Amino acid sequence: MYGRRARLGVIVPSTNTTVEPEFAAHVPRDVAVFATRVYVAEVATEAEKAASLLAMHEQLDRAVTELASAGVAAIAYACTSGSFLAGRDSDQVMCADLTRRTGVPIVTTSSALVAALRALRAETLAVATPYVAPVADGATAYLSETGFRVVARNDLHILSNLDKGRLEPTAAFAAATGMDASGADAVVISCTNWRTLDALTAIEAETGKPAVSSNLATLWALLRLAGIDDHHSPATALTSRALPGIARAEWTAATSVPAPEGTHHG
Repeated sequence: MYGRRARLGVIVPSTNTTVEPEFAAHVPRDVAVFATRVYVAEVATEAEKAASLLAMHEQLDRAVTELASAGVAAIAYACTSGSFLAGRDSDQVMCADLTRRTGVPIVTTSSALVAALRALRAETLAVATPYVAPVADGATAYLSETGFRVVARNDLHILSNLDKGRLEPTAAFAAATGMDASGADAVVISCTNWRTLDALTAIEAETGKPAVSSNLATLWALLRLAGIDDHHSPATALTSRALPGIARAEWTAATSVPAPEGTHHG
């Protein structure tokens, strides 16, 4: 049986080509990842970008129902921008509502990043993104809402999500090390469709700072919610840390309701 230790669920945008292979390459032995997709349109202008990302929310109810039926221990909406653009309050309410309905802990990548940074006791951040300016500004706003201060930022201004998925890990290294992170407690690389996991240990060695990417934070949060507390790949500052109690309480508060018929957690 696949997933003897834990089964994890991820919801990915339809144009995301990174989450599934990166997670499969880095999960511990006998942990399985199951995914479903929500459609997102490729757009032609920056003005259309935020609306296309937020439109995915309309499909999340269907997606979590599908994954819950597979008996996963936790589910992540693995889209950073799709979860931060509406703001922190909206993100929390959405997770709580979906958790209450399914009985399965639901997290978003943005909320996982917050938990990861709290686990690292970071307060000031250097943030690299592949986003166009309006989306990158949304990332800074979300992080500010949650008590962090962005002291450096490096954006690649890529509009197409498919193009982001074509970036190599070397691009993540260059973006993360190409900004002045001297005043930051941690380096953050935002975007689940950016290959980052194979670059993070080198980024930590180069900058002397903990490095957290969207995919690392999401995978780490899912594993911890599923009861997998091992150190896991890649061997970074975060992967030895426990999930903060405040995050666990937030994500599991509504899991005492009955799960949909036929759903088995574990």
